[in-house]
Amino acid sequence: MIIPNCIYGGKKMKAIVFGGTGYLGGGIVRDLVAHSYDVTACSRGKRFTNERVEGAKYIIADKNNEEDMRKIFMDQYDIVIDSVPTMHSVSYVAKYAKRLKHYLHCSSVALYTPLPYIPCDENAPFEGRLFPNGSEKIDTDREVMRLFHEKGFPATVIRSAYICSPGCYPLDNLGDRRSDFALDIASGAPLDVVNDGQALVQPIHVYDLAVSFRLAMENRTITVGECYNIAQEKAVTLDRYFSIMGEAFGKKLELHHLSVGEMKAKYGEKVDEFWLRFHAMHMCFTMEKAYRDLGYKPHLTTEEVIENTILWAYDQCKKK
Repeated sequence: MIIPNCIYGGKKMKAIVFGGTGYLGGGIVRDLVAHSYDVTACSRGKRFTNERVEGAKYIIADKNNEEDMRKIFMDQYDIVIDSVPTMHSVSYVAKYAKRLKHYLHCSSVALYTPLPYIPCDENAPFEGRLFPNGSEKIDTDREVMRLFHEKGFPATVIRSAYICSPGCYPLDNLGDRRSDFALDIASGAPLDVVNDGQALVQPIHVYDLAVSFRLAMENRTITVGECYNIAQEKAVTLDRYFSIMGEAFGKKLELHHLSVGEMKAKYGEKVDEFWLRFHAMHMCFTMEKAYRDLGYKPHLTTEEVIENTILWAYDQCKKK
């Protein structure tokens, strides 16, 4: 008899998802419930980015409050997933989650930048050299790996690419996520693109990102103690990225190339120079490790993800 992945010791595996009402967390909850896990979503109760998932339980608590976490883990959970980890939340999970089988959290491939080679893999330095004030994502990744090596803490880190899917406005030409950007694309007006437009961008659909957590759980004999980059199957240049958006509306966009300084001079306060410079850097990753260990396979192509997202964004504009 084949035992489902959600069963351990004759019982459904219990998972708690911190940030379980957010955009990614809600997607993880939905996927786990669909695969028959016993799922609890935890949040501070301040917002619901997604509708409640039938079959999931919901609790309100603050993962950065030690007493809240002590009470949460009076119940035993097999799996803990955190969509936005902090050093406090990591320490409390390690302290109070007894007999934990797997801990997973979401990080970001952005902290590899500037990429030392492309396509970049998990062996590249993860130091956030572009971020002068550091990043808590670096700290939490290092901490869970330290806990794994020193204490056997069963951690896996999922490093997400730029999320691009319906429900989240896409990256625009100024390195932001303007809600009205789709109207510019749909109009077919000329579009300014930073530098020569050849920087590579590689998105991830939130569904594929959410599924990667379950795949890592279901292959935990391999994935514990490991980090995985997750994105769509390939990167495209910024020029191609914006051209795909135009093609979604039957438009062939006229792209003009401006330096960061020229973009800043033209758009002023609309441009955050740091993020525009980041936007002009290559983001290109290999998924070979995730393909091998997780059996990861994106459900859409890079082109389909970009097209679907800009069409969704346009629909949101028209509703206003």
